[in-house]
Amino acid sequence: MRFRKRPLIAVMIALTCSAAAAIAVVGYHTLAWVVPQQTVIATVDGVPITEQEFRWALDGQRATVIDYFHRTYGAEYDSQFWKTDFNGENPGAMVKKRALDETVVSKLELELAKRYGLIQGTSYDDLLGEMEKENKRRAAAVKAHQPVYGPVRLDESAFMNDYMSKLRNALKEKLSENERKPTGEALRRHYEQLKDTLFVKEETVRFQKAAVSYREARTGTSTDERKEAAKKLLSRMKQLVDQGKSMKEAVAQLQSGSESVAVRYSEEELNRDTAGSYFKTRPALYSALTGDMKAGDTSPVFDEAAQGEFVLIQVTVREATGYQSYEESERTVWNSYMDSAYKAYLNKLLDEARVEINQNHYGQIALQ
Repeated sequence: MRFRKRPLIAVMIALTCSAAAAIAVVGYHTLAWVVPQQTVIATVDGVPITEQEFRWALDGQRATVIDYFHRTYGAEYDSQFWKTDFNGENPGAMVKKRALDETVVSKLELELAKRYGLIQGTSYDDLLGEMEKENKRRAAAVKAHQPVYGPVRLDESAFMNDYMSKLRNALKEKLSENERKPTGEALRRHYEQLKDTLFVKEETVRFQKAAVSYREARTGTSTDERKEAAKKLLSRMKQLVDQGKSMKEAVAQLQSGSESVAVRYSEEELNRDTAGSYFKTRPALYSALTGDMKAGDTSPVFDEAAQGEFVLIQVTVREATGYQSYEESERTVWNSYMDSAYKAYLNKLLDEARVEINQNHYGQIALQ
C-alpha cells in the first residue's frame, strides 16, 4: 500500500468527541437550566431521557455548535448568541437538536446492551453508579500499588465516553453471534471491496535526489546567507530539470560552473525496509515520497530541516507489491465489517424507534 499518512451517523461521532468539545470552550458561560434534575425531556420507546442526561449531552455539544457558527457566519459568542438567528439557523435550536439526537442513540445502545445481558440498568443514575464502582476500583488499585491506566478518578465525560466505547465493542461481538452474524462469503466480499484502500502492501519508490547542505561542516551551524545560497542553487537546478535535462545532467552542469556549494546526488529507494529510517531521520522527504508524486514527477525544492539541507527529488519508479491476503487481514476485515453492520443495525433501530418529546419541558430549557 501507499505509506499512508493515516459515516456511522453524525450523532455517534458527537458521542466520541463530547469531552474534547467541552474542554474547548473553557471560559464560556455555563448553560442555565430552568427545569428540575429528574424532569423527563423525552422518551425512546417508552424509556425516559431525563434532564440530567440531556444536560450532559448539551454540555458536550455546545463547543461544536459555537465553532460551527463562528466558522460559517463569523458569529461571536455573547449573551445573545443562543437566541440569534443566522441565515435561518439558530444556535440554541441546533445544540438542543444535536443533544437530543445523541441521547436517543445512547439510549438505544443501552437498551440493546440490556437486552443482551451486558448491563442491568440503562438510566443515567445507573451509569453514574457504574462510574462510582470504577472509581472505587481505581482507588483500590492505587492503594495496592497496582497499575491504573488513565486518571485515578474519572469525571463524567471521561467515564461516559470510555464506557460507551467499550459497550459498543461488546455489542458488536454480540451482534456478530446473532442478528448480524457474518458469513465467510460476506467477509471475503467485504475484503474485496476494501483491499484497494486498506490492504495494498507498501509500495517501492525509487527516486533521484539532489541535496545542498546549508550547515557549516565543522560547527553544524547555519546562517541565513548559507540557506539562501543553497536554496537558490537547487532552484536553478529545478529550472534545468523542468526544461528537460535529467537530474544527473543538471547536477553536472551546475558543478561544472563556478559554484562553490556542492550538490550531492544519489539514487535511493523507499521500501518496506527503509521506510522507518526515512520517517525518523528525513521526515520532509518521507512526506514528499508518500504523497501523490508519480513516476517522472519532480518535487518542489524543500527544506529537510532535520538534516540541514535543501532537497530536490524526482521519482523514477513507483510500484505496488501486491495485497495482504485475506488470511493475513481476517481480523481487520471482521472489525470493518462489524463496524458497518453495527451502524446499519443502529440506523434500523432509529428508523423504528418511537421518540416522544415533552415539548413543554424541552422548550423551557434556556441557554445563557
